[in-house]
Amino acid sequence: MDDMIHTIKIDAAVELERFYAMVESDKSRLSGREYLSQWLFADILAARNTRSEMNFYGFDGAEHVWKFFCWIRTTRFADYFEGDLIDPLIALSAERDQNALAQLGISRELDLFENVGRYNAQDCLFQRAYPVPAHQQVHRHLEFGGGHGRAANLAFSAPGSNIELMTLVDAIPGPYLSQRAYLQALGLRVTDALEHPGGVLDMDAIAQNSDVLHIPTWRMEDLPEASHDMVSCVQVLKELPRQVALYAIGQFARILKPGGALYVRDHPQFHSPNHLPIDVLLQSSGFVLEFAPHIHDRVEVHGLPRIWRKLNPANYLQASEISAAPADPS
Repeated sequence: MDDMIHTIKIDAAVELERFYAMVESDKSRLSGREYLSQWLFADILAARNTRSEMNFYGFDGAEHVWKFFCWIRTTRFADYFEGDLIDPLIALSAERDQNALAQLGISRELDLFENVGRYNAQDCLFQRAYPVPAHQQVHRHLEFGGGHGRAANLAFSAPGSNIELMTLVDAIPGPYLSQRAYLQALGLRVTDALEHPGGVLDMDAIAQNSDVLHIPTWRMEDLPEASHDMVSCVQVLKELPRQVALYAIGQFARILKPGGALYVRDHPQFHSPNHLPIDVLLQSSGFVLEFAPHIHDRVEVHGLPRIWRKLNPANYLQASEISAAPADPS
């Protein structure tokens, strides 16, 4: 461990107060849409008194980040990846997490981060499972409902990464504030909605000065159209209130570039608190399924990955027809 680590102090009460001040300032946006600040699965767990150690609607400071690690760490992640393909990514993720948690004053053995690192590495490999044309390379990546923000670990550090700006979106104070602390501990430059009023966002200006844009769900409307190359949703779309899932899918279709990727990883055959036909909704929103490995969920991997691609009308035209074609309405 680095002897020069300076512990980051997180005042949980102040951070929680700032979060609710942001909610209050955005009250007009939420009027009649209070569901945008809810998480159905968390409410179900609370009603069952399950996972009672997790305080989704509160915030316990640095320890809250560690609770998210423990929640993931207790899950057994099946893995058919082997050796040099995944092991270096697991090791990189685990080391960065160990250092980040140390920044928050939490010292744990390196092997305690391996399971989270494996989950991170799997997502990284699945999202890059095959080569894509230059115009489909991922430079701006939005992670929706990302737990403690784990996707930011390898987004910038994995070999060959082209990420110039990552957008993290959440609406629940526990994960939102844990993400904020974790991003700071990783040493990333963050533009956070807690410090900025709402309004249309200048993504180019933000990318010049920040690595991460951090916003609540209801401010996705501030993101410009066709401003992202990839959106990722891991174990989230089926866990949202129905109105939030529909809202999110609509926003994904709006903010992704034509030909942009939507990465979804969950359990298609079970665990669906909102009982929505997610695949049907994605198809009806202009997405086509591009990648779906035929593997055994929870046996060969925990959560099946799929890559959906936003329909690009130009793909159906000859080269000579593209310049004369009407502009893409999306």
